[in-house]
Amino acid sequence: MPMRCIGESGRESNEMADIYYNIALFGGTFDPFHMGHYELLINLNRELAPDKIYIIPTGHPYFKEREGKSVSPAAERIDMTKAGLEDLNIPWEISAVETDKDAPSYTIETISYFREEGLPEEATGKELRIWFLCGSDVLFDIDKWHRFREILSLVTLAVVPRGDDDIDQVRSRKKELEEVYDAKIYISGYRGRNISSTMIREDPEGHKDLLPEGTYEYIKEQGLYGFSGKQENIF
Repeated sequence: MPMRCIGESGRESNEMADIYYNIALFGGTFDPFHMGHYELLINLNRELAPDKIYIIPTGHPYFKEREGKSVSPAAERIDMTKAGLEDLNIPWEISAVETDKDAPSYTIETISYFREEGLPEEATGKELRIWFLCGSDVLFDIDKWHRFREILSLVTLAVVPRGDDDIDQVRSRKKELEEVYDAKIYISGYRGRNISSTMIREDPEGHKDLLPEGTYEYIKEQGLYGFSGKQENIF
């Protein structure tokens, strides 16, 4: 097997481009899809240059359901995410692999789906590399996830620290996971924004600046999150 040549940016060298098919998986509730998600995708696409980025809205987020929290219907979350991505010039695709399920979906099942059957024809004959896009909080929680050792063996975690994170603590945890579990971890140079989805849901009009234009327009048109639908006087 040829040796992987990966630079500090996360990109593989040009001579390896024809050997590997790189995908990035980005999951979330997306209730709603906001500028934190939008900006993360722009920056990670620039750093990693994947062949395809799959945005994966969660179907039945067990961690929220366990806490008695409800989420918006999957169809609405998919549509407002798609609306927010429309002007984004990156190789994105929304996957319904989790929302099509009637039961909670675990990360390892989603990863296995893409490894076994969820790829386009252009990936045929190439070795698959999976980037799992996540926030730095995942580094500290992943050993509590279902079949986490398998997850760490199958993907490279592409971690985006937030602006207020202790980066030394993040790097220390990275080293620990690499040494104990032989994890593959990339720390992004981008620093994500802390944006509260709850705050947006409570007042989407007042937090328009935290939403991609397409998402905001979709929320307004559909009257989601109690949007008042104020109309300008045209007379």
